This record gives sequence, structure tokens and C-alpha cells, in this order.
Amino acid sequence: MRLKPVCYILLFSLLIRLYHIDFPIGGKHGWRQADTAAIAKNFYENGFSLFYPQVDWQGDKPGYVESEFQIYPFSVAILYSVFGFHDFIGRIVSLIFSLLTIYGLYLLVRKVRDVSTALWTAFIYAILPMNIFFSRVFMPEPLMLMCIVYGLYFFVNWIETERDFDFYLSAFFIALSILLKIVTLYIGLPLLFLVFQKYRFKFLTNFKLWWYAFLVLVPSALWYYHAHMLLDKGGVTFNIWGFGTDKWGNFNLLINPSFYKGLFLESIAETHLAYLGIVPLIIGLIIKRQGRLEKIFDYWIISVIIYFLIVADGNKTHDYYQLPFNLPAAFFIGKTFSYYLSTNYLKSFFSKLNFKTILFTIILILLLVGSYIKASRFYLTENYNLPYFLMAEEVKKITVKDELIITICDYNPLMLYACQRKGWAVKPRDLSDEFVSDKISKGVKIIAGEKQYFKSEEVSPKFDYFKKKYKIIQENNNFVIFEVR
Repeated sequence: MRLKPVCYILLFSLLIRLYHIDFPIGGKHGWRQADTAAIAKNFYENGFSLFYPQVDWQGDKPGYVESEFQIYPFSVAILYSVFGFHDFIGRIVSLIFSLLTIYGLYLLVRKVRDVSTALWTAFIYAILPMNIFFSRVFMPEPLMLMCIVYGLYFFVNWIETERDFDFYLSAFFIALSILLKIVTLYIGLPLLFLVFQKYRFKFLTNFKLWWYAFLVLVPSALWYYHAHMLLDKGGVTFNIWGFGTDKWGNFNLLINPSFYKGLFLESIAETHLAYLGIVPLIIGLIIKRQGRLEKIFDYWIISVIIYFLIVADGNKTHDYYQLPFNLPAAFFIGKTFSYYLSTNYLKSFFSKLNFKTILFTIILILLLVGSYIKASRFYLTENYNLPYFLMAEEVKKITVKDELIITICDYNPLMLYACQRKGWAVKPRDLSDEFVSDKISKGVKIIAGEKQYFKSEEVSPKFDYFKKKYKIIQENNNFVIFEVR
């Protein structure tokens, strides 16, 4: 049986994502991965309470956290119960979602434009460097991106056919995407475009559309209210509502030119598109649209840019926040390559050897090379000899499973997760005698941390003080472990 071209793209996508699939939690954005992995571990160990996600860094407290809906780590925890506790299971789940995203994007583009553009879009999305790396990390982003794609795809189907099957599937995926990330509300703009295209202002009196809005928004309202109650009852928070103080609502950034330089030049152009994707992206934005439904990608990319401006500080700080941009961007890039290089399922790749064909063939090759180089740099952060891995092995030897510890870091939960222990993740400046004594009274016997956190002039005297006061179990150039019995 002959495979369809999209199957080859999916197979290629799978192969280039298997590298380091068994790497433990760490590397690029290890902090975010560690929190997600800890929630999955705690679901697995503490009874699968979906509505009560727990982190490891609250010591002797339950560690309930105000957060997005944690269906991704919950799904991984269920697989733990079948296959055992292994970090790579979470990576494989993410990889599966990413492959489904590629296929869903292919289906959507095929529907609103043509098969050639759909194949190119799927291929371009598959080889962009951030998409490669973040499609196999222990994070909910791959699931969120998949939900966005299928939510839009089934909504387009419903607009054309008005089948209930498409209606409810679209509502399910869009609702889940918002549960996973509240900022996904921006997807309402392309949905509104589709609705207005069909109903004009009559959509305001269309009961079915109000029912859709109810199905999409009410689950998130209920969840985020419940999550906030966890915080009010003594839990902690991921600062999802930190308006003006954390990731979003920092509108003062919008008048700072360096914000746009960092976001669009250093992150979008360099990190996400490996520079070589910029030219075909711009050309794709100019190429004539073939039908009204294709304009969904115009409103889609506009809605993502609006999201950038609203969640300004989050996008300034974290490059993976721009992953949603790659979905519509891949379409415009794919449209350009389809226009200049292929008109028949990629078979006529070199059928017309003119200047434009040669030029865009060179751009494509350079984009592939640039993506490989950029993705390789991301993988360099996944090093088996990182200090906290070495330290964790020693901590596991000298502590028992339920024993609380203190890790010295920059509040990063990664060390606690690597040690597979609960406790406190603190900076050296927090290590007052009162703080340590209080934790000793709660059962702490070990303080462990990387030496790099003691190197500043501010905290190096504290390190000398600790060396005199407490017994050093192990010390080397990378880490130190104190016994504080």
C-alpha cells in the first residue's frame, strides 16, 4: 500500500524528535518542565486527584497550586500506573500530540486552500527548531497547540456543514485549550471572523453560537474559580492572574523599543524561524488568497500578535510563549514554497528550473540547515553531567523517599524533582538560622545546592559560616551537601 505524502512528513517528524527522548527532566526551560513533571508524579503517588494538583516545593504542606487545568500531567500519571514511573513517558505523550498537530494543520490548510500548500505547511511546521525541541518536552504546550488546531478545523467544518459532530468537537478542543492556557482566548478572533463571514450581524441572535460560547467558556470559569480557592485555602500559585505584576498586563513594555526588538527580531526571527523563514513568511502574507476561508490565517496571526502585546512580560521572558505564532506562520511560509516550488504534491520540485525556483530551493535548504543548527543548540542544554543530576544521585543515597530537604538555588524546583524529594527551594540569602532551625524541626536533615549560588560577594560569607556550623557530607567544584541534624 502506497503511503500518502503527509505520512512521510509525519514519519520524518517522528524520527527527528526521538533524540534524547529518554533524557530526564532538565535542560532548556527545565524549571517549567520540573513543575509539570512533579504534578504528574504527585497525581500518581497521591491518588489521582485531578482537581488538586500538587507541587514539591511547599515542604511539609500539601502543595496545592493555583494553576491551569492539569489534564496533561494527569494523563501522564495514568500511563505511569500502567508502565511505571518514567520521565520519558511524558515526553512521548508530548511527541504524540505534536504529530497530531502537524496532521491537523495539514487537514486545515488542505480544506481552506489546497493539498500542495497543506503539505508544505506541515513540513515547514515540522522542521522549525522550536517546534522540534518543544514537541518532546514535559510541558502542556504540545497539547494546547493541538487543541487550537483541531478546534479551528472542526469549526471550519461546522461553518460549512452545520453538523453537530463538528460543532461539539470544536467546542471541546477550544474549551480544553483555554483550560490549558487562559491566554488562548485570543483564538476567539479567527472564530469570530468565520462566524461573521457566514452570519454577518445575525450571529448575535444565533442561539447555537451562544451555546458554543457557553460550552467553551464555562468550564474554564469553573476551573479557574476552583483553582483560586486552592490558593485561598493555603495553597501556592503559578501567578496566572498576576496582572501588571507578572507575565501579563505590563503595558509599559509596549512603549519600549527593546521589547519589540527582543520579541520579533531575537525570538521570532532568530529562535523560532532561524532567520531564513522570515522572507517566505513575508511573501506568503502578500500572495493572493484563494477563498474567503483562507483569511482565517490572517486573523489567526493577528490574534497571536494581540496576545503578545497583552502577555508582554511573559513573551519578553519566555521564548516558548511564542510557539502559537508558528502555527499560522508555517502556513504563510508553506504557501510561499508551494507557490514557487511545487504545484503537484511536491513531485515537480525541480520541474521549472528558473531563477525563482533556484532561489527558493536555496532558501529552503538554508532554512533546514539553520533549523538543525538552532535545534542542536537547544539540545546542548540537555547534558547528563549537569551538576544537579550528580548532586541528586548523592542526595538519594543519603535520604529516604519521604524525607524533606532544602535545595539551594534560585527558587527553581528542578533540584527537588531531580532528587525525587519534597522540601524547599530557596536562595542562599533565605538561609537564616531561624529558617534552617524551623525546617530542622520539620524533619530536614540535608541542605544541598550547586556551588555557583554561593559565588557572589553577598552570599559567600554565608557559605563560610555554614561550613563552620554544619557538617559537610560532600563537596566538590559543582555542588555541596550539608548535614543539619
